[in-house]
Amino acid sequence: MSLKKRILIIFFIFVVIDAFLIVLSPRSSGDAIQAAFDAEFFSRPDGYPGLIKHYGFKFRIPPLQMDPGLMYRALASGTVDVIDGFATDGRILAYNLVTLYDDQGFFPPYHAAPLIREETLNAFPEIEDILRLIAERIDDSTMQRLNLQADEKGRKAYNIAKEFLIEHGWLGTAAHPHVSEEKIIVGGKHFTEQEIVGELIAILLETHLNVSVERKLNMGGTMICFNALRSGDIDLYVEYTGTGLINILKRNVITNPNEVYTNVKDAFKREFQLVWLRPLGFNNTYTLTMKKGFAEQLGIVSISDLARYIKGN
Repeated sequence: MSLKKRILIIFFIFVVIDAFLIVLSPRSSGDAIQAAFDAEFFSRPDGYPGLIKHYGFKFRIPPLQMDPGLMYRALASGTVDVIDGFATDGRILAYNLVTLYDDQGFFPPYHAAPLIREETLNAFPEIEDILRLIAERIDDSTMQRLNLQADEKGRKAYNIAKEFLIEHGWLGTAAHPHVSEEKIIVGGKHFTEQEIVGELIAILLETHLNVSVERKLNMGGTMICFNALRSGDIDLYVEYTGTGLINILKRNVITNPNEVYTNVKDAFKREFQLVWLRPLGFNNTYTLTMKKGFAEQLGIVSISDLARYIKGN
């Protein structure tokens, strides 16, 4: 073998080793974190604008705007490093992700609860008792598992909801649920969790009341559902206490869950003739979410840890 070939081979070996070490080596504090957030998180006061002000940091590379479904896939593949997530999202389990501890208490509580027209509740007062069957019975981990069945296993929300009700013995026994001409319309926002809880409510009403239940699930965002409720296009849907407080009432952030619920319950009945029923139990609050292994590599557990890393401390 000629000297020239030996030199080329040695050079190639060193290049391969150097590239291998770069891939395996952890990021230094000078490396920039790439974030991706959905459109709503960019604009909400309890989202990105308030977050960086509260924690006193700013990403060196401007965060990308992505559809929520794409965000999780981009995070799982390593295309981005941190996203806004939701505490009950099943993809946290599926992709081995971790939510960062909100150690400075920025994100308000988002407890899910049925929001119903007062007129509808007066016409069907039994609804309140029927929906008490699932009140405070669905915790964060339970909702996360239900979401996982739809998002990752491709199961239909109706089947997930019905099996859950059967499992707990909450399904009604109405033999002829559609004999009445009266109708209740259940609405919902456009994401997996809303479709599942919408089906839970619809199935409960169908099997406990002799009324027809129409579904208008996957309608869109908060204000689409809220305005449809006020106008009577739907009779009820599941809303989140923090969303009611901040997005609809335009109030300042409150971190005490009971205080948030009391505020929205009183204000919605007084201003809109809408009634908040008892919460379902889970708190689908915003989170910052990272790949578990990458967060551990950087020693990031909390949002303050992330802020220090970004600032190079």
